[in-house]
Amino acid sequence: MLMLISAGYKEDRQTAPASTSAEVLPLLAPGQHLGMITGFNPSQPAATADSTEARRAEARAAGMTVGRVQIDWPELEPAEGQYDEAALRDQLRELSEKGLQPFLTLPAYDSDGPVLPAYLAGKNIDDPELISRFKALMDWVIPMLKSEGGWGITIANEPDNFFAESPDLAARIYTFLAETRQHIHEQSPEMAVTVTLNIGNMAASRTEMELLRTGMDVVCFNLYGSGLFPIDQPYTAAEIQAEMDAVLDFAEGKSVIFQEIGMHSNTDLLNSSEDIQAAFFDTFFARMQQEPMIRAAFIFQLVDWSPEAIAVFNTIFEEDVPQSFIDQYSAVLGSIGLIRYEDGQQKAAWGRVLYWLEVLRE
Repeated sequence: MLMLISAGYKEDRQTAPASTSAEVLPLLAPGQHLGMITGFNPSQPAATADSTEARRAEARAAGMTVGRVQIDWPELEPAEGQYDEAALRDQLRELSEKGLQPFLTLPAYDSDGPVLPAYLAGKNIDDPELISRFKALMDWVIPMLKSEGGWGITIANEPDNFFAESPDLAARIYTFLAETRQHIHEQSPEMAVTVTLNIGNMAASRTEMELLRTGMDVVCFNLYGSGLFPIDQPYTAAEIQAEMDAVLDFAEGKSVIFQEIGMHSNTDLLNSSEDIQAAFFDTFFARMQQEPMIRAAFIFQLVDWSPEAIAVFNTIFEEDVPQSFIDQYSAVLGSIGLIRYEDGQQKAAWGRVLYWLEVLRE
């Protein structure tokens, strides 16, 4: 999710890799697609677990056709050269067996920094050894992804959060992307390879983000119905549409994927509500319907975060982060879902999501 607002530096653009058939997403069924992730809670009340299964079944019946798997490199390679292939296969198969085409989020660089196996800790993202080891990972990930109906992979998530404080990072990420993309296309020319960007960094770091765009098969962004500064002011419909238009302009004709879209419903700390959350999805999907270049969007997420999951997440904050901000961000996570964690009850947004699933299926 959106973590930092950053500024960038200026650098001459490197030569873009040659375009490939993956840019038109040939592995993805025609049309526009909606999907969602369930969430990251380690456990749920029985009523919520039952509601989760029922809501996902409803979504599939209404027209949900894609799914997203998010997993980290250390989970797949717990020790050098030792792979836990089942950790990925089980998640991909769970989607494919229900008729959902998977999109894989496997970031070697995430919104809060590098995500690397212990034996690669401290290495730069463009280090030849790191890239070689990631290519070895791709040697079994990509065939598995394709065999389960997968159509795309993103290999970094919001690295642009750090472009201001790390002036050389964009070029390093570009090198990692370009070499990995070429390697993946040697196995599967039709598999789309991308990096997920943060719309909040566009104003400050557009030049660096454009450098990465030259190495992407498709453009991929995260977009939410409120920002962080201030965190308690939901966006208006016009502001949501403006952010979507900024992404479409940035894409310069490439297909667009929204890896995460979401809006919290917290009223006590954040001036939102279930109606505001529902309105966000109406605004987003109405604009999506008008733009065929938006090929897929994934809702973040079906179930509110649990207190346990929030407590774990809050350990990432540095000591100087104000408690008031941590409390507000916790309120975002605790109300970001389409159903409530405590009892599995549907929020107003659920009905709107079902409506748009049916509309976009037509």
